[in-house]
Amino acid sequence: MAGSAALTSPAFREAPVWERIITYTFASGDTTEVKYALPMNGILQKIHVKCGANTASATTTVAIDDNADNEVWKVAALAVETTYAYSVSEPLTGVIDIGILPSADPTSAFVVTVYLRGI
Repeated sequence: MAGSAALTSPAFREAPVWERIITYTFASGDTTEVKYALPMNGILQKIHVKCGANTASATTTVAIDDNADNEVWKVAALAVETTYAYSVSEPLTGVIDIGILPSADPTSAFVVTVYLRGI
């Protein structure tokens, strides 16, 4: 027996799925951590990090702090021109911080995009 579901069915309308996208461009000489404050109330399930190209091949560190500034997730040494995907299960509420830090001077524009998905 085959099952199917239309995108208009109640099962799809009632799913509380959310996505947040953070994009930052580091300029040449920019080596300080950037923190984004995001209001959140849900369970973080997926984290995708896309690191663009830069002439210095600077790696990136991405960290997530909960509303009490406790570090709940961190990954370091993310290489340039690569996309990383992580599965997590972290309940978050309040204002969380997303920190992005290049390892060295990128010497050219360097774009890092973080996608957060959850329910």
